[in-house]
Amino acid sequence: MTTIRALIKSHPLLSYVALTFAITWGTILIVVGVGPGGILATKEQYETLMPFLYPAMLAGPSVAGIVLSGILYGRSSFSDLFARMTRWRVGARWYAVALLTAPLVFTAVFVPLSLISPEFLPRIFITSDKASVLLMGIAAGLVAGIFEELGWTGFAIPRMRLRYGVLGTDSS
Repeated sequence: MTTIRALIKSHPLLSYVALTFAITWGTILIVVGVGPGGILATKEQYETLMPFLYPAMLAGPSVAGIVLSGILYGRSSFSDLFARMTRWRVGARWYAVALLTAPLVFTAVFVPLSLISPEFLPRIFITSDKASVLLMGIAAGLVAGIFEELGWTGFAIPRMRLRYGVLGTDSS
């Protein structure tokens, strides 16, 4: 175990990327059933398994960041991580900009494309239940953002900034 810990301490970013990749893709391969029988890929199987794939994609960065923080810095790293996650560094206006940029860009791109094909029209414009589409989008965005940022901004970016500086590791 000490040799693995020494390897992680000497290469924390490489360890993070490798563990993230292994957790994410390992879980995805297990869920879709890659093995001697091949990939279970009928449309029905794919739709049934899809709800399990999203957590697998989100678990990789967050679990890797938490595990490696614990290995490298012990229990104190968890309280430090939580403190950094709950600290507001800018005003609410900038959080609004961060949260609304992606939906506005998405709308600005796909509404003109919908003139070419109605397949591009955002679902919120064509559904009668706009509230549930909006709430589902907000929930999915927040959950994905929290899990991704927990790993990348919580573990990888601070270590990258030590080596490459703030401009070389812009987390936006």
